[in-house]
Amino acid sequence: MSKLNRLLHLLAAFLSLGAAFAILIGAGLPERGDYSAWFVGDQLVLAPEVGAQAPRFTLSTASSETLALEQVRGGVAIINFWATWCQPCRREMRDLQQLYDSHRGRLRVLAVNVGESVTVTRKWIAELGLTYDILLDQNGAVSAIYQIRGLPTTFVLDEEHRIRRLYYGPVTFEQLRRDIEQIGKRA
Repeated sequence: MSKLNRLLHLLAAFLSLGAAFAILIGAGLPERGDYSAWFVGDQLVLAPEVGAQAPRFTLSTASSETLALEQVRGGVAIINFWATWCQPCRREMRDLQQLYDSHRGRLRVLAVNVGESVTVTRKWIAELGLTYDILLDQNGAVSAIYQIRGLPTTFVLDEEHRIRRLYYGPVTFEQLRRDIEQIGKRA
């Protein structure tokens, strides 16, 4: 291929990119609500994002108590959405337990089971030896507010319940340990 042909191809590529960029600018980008919000009842709810306040909720626990997010104070909180049929969730639960054990008093883990019965959930808790808070979102109301698109999904909150980190899919002990350390340095 001659130098002239290569130059013409390169020029055509730049012109195509320029035209695509001009079309994008002319059309504009979608508003956040157009792609990350939906209606819950008659209220438009935006998906929680890093830097935003975590949406408040109250759920029943696997031990038949009630726990509200507002009751969780005094340190970092992790909200983890999961289900017993989710294999990555099973691996994550062990890491969450190890993290909880190594940060007692400075960390609350709120593991929100999505759509399963108390009986199924309690069996799993016993099988894995979980001691952190297990919450039941049987009708999916909290999952809808948090706009959970898949399991597992994990939110890491600071002391003021601001979302500092968000994981779609599995997260490891090391990732969460680093997050907790970084949040502690900001405080």
